Amino acid sequence: MSFLFENWKIRDGVPGFGDHGLSCHSRSASLTILTVMIIWIFEYRMKWSDGMKRSVYFALVVAICLSTCRTAAAPPDELWFPKPPALAMPTGQVIRVTTVDELFQAAKDVQAGGTISLADGRYMMPRYFAITTDNVTLRSESGDRHKVVIDGARSRHGELIGITKASGVTIADLTVQNIKWNGIKINSNLGTGKVTIHNCVLHNIWQRGIKAPAMPEERGDRGPRNCRVQFCLFYNDRPKQFEDDETDTPTTFNGNYIGGIDVKNTIDWTISDNVFLGIHGRTLEGRGCIYISENGRRCTIERNIFIDCDIAIALGNPSLGYSPLQAVDCLVRNNFLTQCPETGILTCYTRGCRILNNTIHDPDSRLKRLIWVQKSNESLRVQDNVLIGPPILNTSPSAITERGNLVHQELTAAFAQSTAGQSLLSLSNASDAIELPSRIGASRKRAAAVRLEPGIQRPTVFAEMRKTHAGFKGQRGYVAQFGDSITYSMAFWTPIGWDEPQRFLTRDDGLPKRPSESRWRDYVKGTRDKGPQHANYSGWRVGQVLKAMDEVLERDKPEVAIIMVGTNDISGGRVPVGYREDLENVVRKCMAAHCVPILNTIPPRVGRDDAVAAANEIIRDVAAKLHVPLADFHAECLRRRPDNSWDGVIISADGIHPSGGKSNDYSEENLNNCGYALRNWVNFLVFRQLYFHVLNPDENQE
Repeated sequence: MSFLFENWKIRDGVPGFGDHGLSCHSRSASLTILTVMIIWIFEYRMKWSDGMKRSVYFALVVAICLSTCRTAAAPPDELWFPKPPALAMPTGQVIRVTTVDELFQAAKDVQAGGTISLADGRYMMPRYFAITTDNVTLRSESGDRHKVVIDGARSRHGELIGITKASGVTIADLTVQNIKWNGIKINSNLGTGKVTIHNCVLHNIWQRGIKAPAMPEERGDRGPRNCRVQFCLFYNDRPKQFEDDETDTPTTFNGNYIGGIDVKNTIDWTISDNVFLGIHGRTLEGRGCIYISENGRRCTIERNIFIDCDIAIALGNPSLGYSPLQAVDCLVRNNFLTQCPETGILTCYTRGCRILNNTIHDPDSRLKRLIWVQKSNESLRVQDNVLIGPPILNTSPSAITERGNLVHQELTAAFAQSTAGQSLLSLSNASDAIELPSRIGASRKRAAAVRLEPGIQRPTVFAEMRKTHAGFKGQRGYVAQFGDSITYSMAFWTPIGWDEPQRFLTRDDGLPKRPSESRWRDYVKGTRDKGPQHANYSGWRVGQVLKAMDEVLERDKPEVAIIMVGTNDISGGRVPVGYREDLENVVRKCMAAHCVPILNTIPPRVGRDDAVAAANEIIRDVAAKLHVPLADFHAECLRRRPDNSWDGVIISADGIHPSGGKSNDYSEENLNNCGYALRNWVNFLVFRQLYFHVLNPDENQE
């Protein structure tokens, strides 16, 4: 298996494939064994050329990485999460939607009692989406909440879905994500009520997943009635940051204005069977996952699970509004809470509320606020709760009824008490819930390592490029850009000239994050050099690049050249004769001029899968043959958006070009949605490796 071991290596426990820098964690030992068996058959039993073997090996590794990475990137979905009942089949008018434009039109056309049924897919919303018709249901066609994603990453507004002047609206079986303020806004101050949010995912919402604002004081007793939030998952990938929300600043809320459900003036609400995970403010002082205030009445909060959030449940607010009471006759029962360090359950300015049969696990609580009773709490009953950690903290002047509450320091002992605490989770499931943040943290640590993988090159590449660079006498830091419209676009590479990408290097990989005596934007030159005179232009093919590059090499004397060409060459559905030879010549000309080339694979293209694969096989083969760096943009597109889910997301609606947006934002969310940001990031990672291993190796030694 000589070829296998020549090109396959392990980096920090992660299998990778040679020059291509493509790697991922193995799903299981059985998958690894199966892989080795298949490769052994190819090596010893199949009479194939080395070129054919190389193609098969690379395709196999890509398939393995996609299958394993897809699992790592999946939303949390544990077996012990509350399981929703299926909605009844729609009756009356049904409008089937497959595109964003159809979705907005459906909101105009749907009649009272009708259903908007969304086909599986990602709906990149350009703006706020309003439902203004009574008894409308917005739901996924498949019933799978992970397969329909309403995404606000490119929205020009801060709120994603709003319900206004409508009653009886249901939103079900879908994901709402990536918006800076509110995911679903129940505009109760504009006559909205009887809303049901069922089996939805609220993901990376940076103020409130669900919001119902306060009523005007003169209508404070006529708030939204009979709403339900049930069987939903609220989760964020990380704590909030200042850049998520320009209104949450050091002088306002210090990055901590974030929660899950924030509803005011509520009447007869039920919030049940939900999971809240990782809802944190910037300094871990966020707001409640469930927050009832401004005279909320007869609300039931039951069978919810809170894991690793700043505050779980808040009945009331120490800062009174116009109402002297924050929560009246509300019931909090049979909930499980773990690792909510600011506060587990808060009661403040309440009357007639009951806190019953909850289990709160935080044995190492620093603030000792598993249950915190503060300010006035008339007729409050706190009964049959289990606290694993400090006892109830009561700083209220009111007479509180406390009965049957148990305090333990260890989970198993707490579950041995059958008369108190929650009945939602078994001991085994509760233990799993407690460990979930650690498992997610380990997964994210692995993902942080994978983020850097596209830049890693083989030692033989660095050795060959040092030879190429040894005679360099040109413009230090000048990076030529050779290619077609995907390179000609100002969205590509220009951000390196005005922003600092190292802020997104979240893992220490042993290399400095920036040059020792300058910024990246100070060192890198030529980021805005676009046009035929710089050997990049719309519609260009490899032959045109080959002709134009001589002038650039002579005039600009670049230290590095980024090369991506082939998308137009395969427009006819095949790779033209001569493509390989011309591409090799482009690379060889760079090397002869002591310019270090970075070859880029071409991105996916709608309707041209086979031709794209064939072109990229050549690109990878040329990179391996000549020992030059490879920025495998195509592999990263597929890793992040497998099974053609790149179409309309990483690749724009034309099916050819990377999508635009924040091309200088290299956060995980944006890399999954902005094609030009992803290409910039992949090339920056390769350039950074070259900077410290080839261009300025002394800085790496320092």
